[in-house]
Amino acid sequence: MTYELVYWPAADDVLNRLENDPAMAPVLRAIERTLERLAEDPFAPRLGTTAFVSEAYGGISATPARHDEWYVLWQRGSEPMIIEIVLVHRLRT
Repeated sequence: MTYELVYWPAADDVLNRLENDPAMAPVLRAIERTLERLAEDPFAPRLGTTAFVSEAYGGISATPARHDEWYVLWQRGSEPMIIEIVLVHRLRT
């Protein structure tokens, strides 16, 4: 059984910007692959997800897209089998 992914506006905005930039195609593919894996099983250990608490979002999880330090930030939805994609973000070091 797969999870339904529901996107917050901030996550949609980032994905739209990535889609419109041909130079970001490898990043977009990595994020799309991560989203597919989250839909399959967001709690699979192989994803390398880290859970933490944020002042802005409460309990949230960050799953690496495994490309250029991009992460998908998500949380459980209000109903079973729903994952809310809060933000897609690149960590800058």
